[in-house]
Amino acid sequence: RLASSNPQTVANALYAATKYEEDWNWVQDQCLRSLDSPDVAVRWAAATCLGDLAFLRHPLNVDVVVPALEAASKDAEIGDPASFSLSMVRQFLVSK
Repeated sequence: RLASSNPQTVANALYAATKYEEDWNWVQDQCLRSLDSPDVAVRWAAATCLGDLAFLRHPLNVDVVVPALEAASKDAEIGDPASFSLSMVRQFLVSK
């Protein structure tokens, strides 16, 4: 479903992978790749899912995820969910 031409199908696939896929590195990579999608629904889902993965305390690569979410937070169309996800990553995964 991630290869679908329907943006909502791709977004739903990202949400499902975040909930049910056991390979969190693969999910992280799919989300990072999807942050560059031309479709807002896909970028929104990707940003949201990265925050969900952090909340679930899956070991994300914060050296890659934090800069990606910082950049995404500057995207006017997905800035809010990207900023929220960035706060989740910082709260749950980044050592203080």
